[in-house]
Amino acid sequence: MRISELADRVGVPTSTVRYYKRVGLLTLPTRSGSGYRDYDEDDATRLLFVARARRMGLSCEQISALLPIWDGGANCGAARERVSRLISQKRSEIAGRIAELEQFASQLDQLRTTLQDSPAPPGCRTDLSCCVPKSTTAPIAIELIPHLTRRDTVDLGRPAD
Repeated sequence: MRISELADRVGVPTSTVRYYKRVGLLTLPTRSGSGYRDYDEDDATRLLFVARARRMGLSCEQISALLPIWDGGANCGAARERVSRLISQKRSEIAGRIAELEQFASQLDQLRTTLQDSPAPPGCRTDLSCCVPKSTTAPIAIELIPHLTRRDTVDLGRPAD
């Protein structure tokens, strides 16, 4: 099958297939007589594994270490155990991140209260404390990610509606 068929089958863009190939998560496919990449069922299964692992929040490095354990489905038990441990680690990371975000939300509430409790001057002060108050705490790093689309959340085991 061609790259577009492979991508559609798993529910990822062709650029994602190319990226996974470039970073070594997918093997180089054979070429057809006309020079097209020719992907097979094993490639589709591996791409599905990689795509699902990425959607669970695993990094490419983690997936790269996991692929030899999984071994194309031949060692499901070992892969399952390792994925379970990775999920536990990811949950721990998320809990830590939630705590950071809750702290940040609290900081924002304090700053909003500061703004609401003092009247606005006729013109901005040179230190801008009248419209952008200075925070007394360290900044919290916020990584903005785009919202997931329906395509991003489709169950890869079933075709999309």
